Amino acid sequence: MAADGGNKTVLIGSIKVGVISGDIITRQVDVIVNSNRCDLDLSKGRASKALLDAAGTGIQAECKQKYPNGIQDGEIAVTSGGQLPCKAIYHGALPKYSGPGDEQTLRDLISACLDQADKDGLQTMALPALGTGFLSYPAPKVAHILFDCIEHFSPQSLQEISIVVFRTEANCFKIFLAEAKKYLEKGKPQVDQSQGKPRSRKLGPLTVEVMVDSLSSVKADVLVCNGPKDLKLSKGRLSKSLLEVAGSSLQEELDSSYPNGIECGECAISKGYNLPCKHVYHGALCKWGSDAPDPAYILKKFVGECLKEADTHSTKSIAFPTLGLGALHFPADQSAKLMAQSLRDFTENHRRTAIKKVIIVVYSEIKDCAEVQSTFLKELENQTTMSSPKSLCSGKIDGVSINIKVGKVEEEKVDVLVNSCSMKLGLTSGSAAAIAAAAGPGLAAELTQANPQGINHGDVIVSSAHDLTNIKEIYHGPLLPWYSKRSGKPPEDILEEFVLNCLQKANTSGHKSIAFPALGTGYHKFPADVASACMMTAFDDFCRKTNNKSIAEIRVVLFQGDSDLKHLEKAFQDEFNQLMSGTASPGNHHGGKPKPYVSGLRRGPKVAPQRGTKAYLEWKYKEETRPPPYWSKFTSKKKLKDWNLAVKGGAAHMEAVDQTTHQSIETAFKQSMGGSQIVSIHRIENVELFLKYSEECQRLFRKAIVEGAFVDLSRGKGSSGPAKTMQHLHQDMHSHTYPEINEYYFFHGTKPGYVSVITGQGLDNRLANAGLLGTGVYGAEDAAKSSRYTGVDTNGCHPMFLMRMCLGDIYHTGSTTGFKRPPCKRCGQLVCNNHQEIYDSVVANFSPHREFVVYDRCQSYPEYLIWYK
Repeated sequence: MAADGGNKTVLIGSIKVGVISGDIITRQVDVIVNSNRCDLDLSKGRASKALLDAAGTGIQAECKQKYPNGIQDGEIAVTSGGQLPCKAIYHGALPKYSGPGDEQTLRDLISACLDQADKDGLQTMALPALGTGFLSYPAPKVAHILFDCIEHFSPQSLQEISIVVFRTEANCFKIFLAEAKKYLEKGKPQVDQSQGKPRSRKLGPLTVEVMVDSLSSVKADVLVCNGPKDLKLSKGRLSKSLLEVAGSSLQEELDSSYPNGIECGECAISKGYNLPCKHVYHGALCKWGSDAPDPAYILKKFVGECLKEADTHSTKSIAFPTLGLGALHFPADQSAKLMAQSLRDFTENHRRTAIKKVIIVVYSEIKDCAEVQSTFLKELENQTTMSSPKSLCSGKIDGVSINIKVGKVEEEKVDVLVNSCSMKLGLTSGSAAAIAAAAGPGLAAELTQANPQGINHGDVIVSSAHDLTNIKEIYHGPLLPWYSKRSGKPPEDILEEFVLNCLQKANTSGHKSIAFPALGTGYHKFPADVASACMMTAFDDFCRKTNNKSIAEIRVVLFQGDSDLKHLEKAFQDEFNQLMSGTASPGNHHGGKPKPYVSGLRRGPKVAPQRGTKAYLEWKYKEETRPPPYWSKFTSKKKLKDWNLAVKGGAAHMEAVDQTTHQSIETAFKQSMGGSQIVSIHRIENVELFLKYSEECQRLFRKAIVEGAFVDLSRGKGSSGPAKTMQHLHQDMHSHTYPEINEYYFFHGTKPGYVSVITGQGLDNRLANAGLLGTGVYGAEDAAKSSRYTGVDTNGCHPMFLMRMCLGDIYHTGSTTGFKRPPCKRCGQLVCNNHQEIYDSVVANFSPHREFVVYDRCQSYPEYLIWYK
């Protein structure tokens, strides 16, 4: 820790963090953080007013223009620095402190600042002691949370943070100094000042450094090189660079010692010659995505072989490149995870290894080398902090032990291991990937050879355990993603049946123990409470209804590296406690009869109806609605109504879409706008608006029950077919809409000045000018049609929304009647006093463009914002 007139500086990871007494306005940094109110009135509050006076009124005008509805607690507004020398100011909102519940909001705010700074490419930041003044946050809590957020942050551009405590707050300053001092006591690794600037983590007996450099420049006893199988080094980029430094003798030795080359995963050894090492270990890997052999298994095998070879020859240091990146197309996070796992596996079996240092070299010429370095360090940190498995809770039902624990399911010692896979038996995500990597390539080969047609939902297939020597058999089966609509049964019923089928099959085979991962909570995006309820219900069903049980123990293993482990633990513990309180074990039940466990209402109806039936419509009408599973801030782990209680009205979170969604929307957009270039696509997550839209959808499900199924858009009188928009969107986007109520995606163009109003308040027909079909919300299946109604901003960009629209019962017309609402279904009059049934929308079948109009604004939701040139 450095000291400068009472100010202290400590290094946390690669970030230099200073605790400073003074005035934040005077700091020479890229960005200043300011604590403010949700309405962004900078004239209120001592700190905000001082900032406004120094920066000028322009930043207040920016706030009003960019954030007309303000922000919600825990979020930030971004403005320029005004007259201050900083590049930006982040204005964050916090509530008055009322208890520990507000601490998560503080954590969200700090994380938002760090993420935004990295996104903006900024290097230096100044933060105040957030909330410790008028808002009454306890200074020790704020200091702990602030440093903890920095510690767990993986920076790309951010290098230095100043925590500025106002000069009159002496006690607060001392508290922050004390918190900074803890990071020396933790023994956090410091940045080496050598050329490569390595950053290190301790992994068992190994010190693992991650540096940005070129491999041929690194000094180590052994350098590791991945290249071609025939060991012709000039063919590979990395191997060629080593050959150029080492000299031709290196290639001559390999030609002589390994005339037939090597197989993937094997290790060939040569001298270092002119390289700064004693030996070079050569290997060949498989391209990511290959079927056989499994690329993940080969990479882990190669790393393990290199480490074992180095240890056998008492090697003290070994340097690896970031294996698999580049031409082999390994994602950086997967390469990092596999290499870190290999290192951890080695240390667990070699506590007294001769190897002292492992160096992972990120090639300095790649564009995102700093990001890759952070990815590897973060994964090493995960492996470092992984403790031995811990038990959360245990109990017995009718003689069967139920244990919930935290660990790695592939390391369990049980008769049967359960694994969820795809219908085509893919093992590429979550616990399935971990099991596949541990079991070796024979597992994937057995599954595909024995089941060439794949497997159906609800089925269970059995395989041998291959390299998992602690396991007798592995059971595999596919699940449906949460809220999937591709089957007559809902995903939660398929999950419950799969668990029960596995238990029954294991019992029939005479097995005594079985282990499950937290099925459904990863890739399939089940809310943790739903997944745990499904599994506990199946456990209870099996234990109570099965006679002559051989199964003596059931385990659920929650992955200890899960990013949301605390939430997962709580969900499974709560459901387990409910199971134990609802089921009396032998010798402890009332009146000698076990009381059956009844899961909560979170599961919904026990038996899901088939699609296309009246019962299915009733099920959808009664469903407790949640955000879509692909939303990121407002996740489907909570119901929409619960989220709505926690956010400010009109608060909209904007999230850049993933690559698949971007390509899907771009494809639909360019069908009619091929000459335009999309600048950005963001998803709009507005809980209040989506709740209203979902309630309107449920009204239409009810209407379809009472009045009969709606005629599909493509089959209506005079219709020119299905919505063109849907024909070009990816199937994943189809799976979240409901053709039963004629729900589709359409384009809607607007002026730049209306964008923030629409994202916050929705598409409001009351403010629109009347179109050919009256005053309503208009949608178009061709982006070119909507482009006529857009405007251009100062950057030359046009805004367009891709919105959901629930058409319900459609009135088809070929005229340009100016409707105020859809007409009567019985007589067609615009205003009818004799009948109650009216249509829900109007579709005008004009040529070449149809018009789609709803007159209740809650029947549309602007889900995606497209900016294009």
